[in-house]
Amino acid sequence: MKGLFLCALLAAGIAAASEEEYDWAEYDYEHWYVDAGAAMVLPQGGGRMHRRAGAEARLGYYVDDFLAVEATAAWMERDAGLGVHGLWHWWGYEKFDPFFTFGANGWIEGEVGPSAGWGCFWHFSDKWSLRFDADATLGIDGETEMVYKLGAAVQYAF
Repeated sequence: MKGLFLCALLAAGIAAASEEEYDWAEYDYEHWYVDAGAAMVLPQGGGRMHRRAGAEARLGYYVDDFLAVEATAAWMERDAGLGVHGLWHWWGYEKFDPFFTFGANGWIEGEVGPSAGWGCFWHFSDKWSLRFDADATLGIDGETEMVYKLGAAVQYAF
């Protein structure tokens, strides 16, 4: 059901993007964004946390051309997590737009720690994008040594 909703949202975004001419030179970088997508956590090193798949949502704001701050919420089968991250673009704002992330994640299972990752956007327009990312959280407070997370999402900027 969630996958069907995301596909419909993506199709609507692609249709809207294809109707307008996109000018990368006039892109407004200072804006809010929201995204929703699928995520999978892969814990390593013991503990009660298990491999799970679920949904993830973000709310973020671009501070300048290269740096954004974002809050993340993830819902897995029996786990939930919150995170605060910075997102740094090291190379341009073209259709393919790679980035690094840094921050902290916490999971209901008690796994809390700093995180770092990387990812990329595929921009359809100045409003709609696909986002793919991977990050690793070092388990400082808990039994699990490391929690890896993979995600894919549809993002809307406003």
